Amino acid sequence: MQRRSFLMGLAACGGAMSLGSRARADEVGDALAEITRARASVKTLVAPFTQERSIGLLATAVKSDGEMTLVLPDRLRWELKPPDAITYWITPEGFGFATPKGAAGAGRGAAGRFGAVLSDLLVLLGGDLGKLRARYDLSIPSRADGITLAARPRAEEVAKHVRSLEMTSGPELWSVRRVVIEERNGDRSVIAFGKVARDVSVDPARMKAPKQG
Repeated sequence: MQRRSFLMGLAACGGAMSLGSRARADEVGDALAEITRARASVKTLVAPFTQERSIGLLATAVKSDGEMTLVLPDRLRWELKPPDAITYWITPEGFGFATPKGAAGAGRGAAGRFGAVLSDLLVLLGGDLGKLRARYDLSIPSRADGITLAARPRAEEVAKHVRSLEMTSGPELWSVRRVVIEERNGDRSVIAFGKVARDVSVDPARMKAPKQG
């Protein structure tokens, strides 16, 4: 009788865990659907940002100001203002960057350890978040004043460099307020966005990365 009660208890526990997993999956699915609907008609997003990168080994932080320009579905311009003075592009053609000393364009492999996650960052900022489900375990830590989506990589090429990504939307859900990148080496980048302008006109020339050399 005791054995039977024990087995019944295990079955009940397993059922509760299964229900909990389904509930979490439904919560993620519902949140992604809400954001997808809000983003469906977005054409461009432009926003200032402040980026603070904490260097784990040095116990120090580096702060930068910049501007994000996103032209959907697949072009991102990431400009860091002086004294950093560097601009990055992510486009269907590849990855590019420019500094006051010159510019270069290359395939995404040239982006180093972040080459595998560049497309995912573009998706986090304004794309179809459902595309991340095959490569990440997703959860919704908060719905306070927007939706916070946490993503832990399953894909090996991402997981060996990045511990987690996190995006917090604005209350209208089509904008982004904050992105956090946790790296495997202990470094952490927190990007806080200012007012996001939607569907503003963007000069196509600004969104073209330098040609590959």
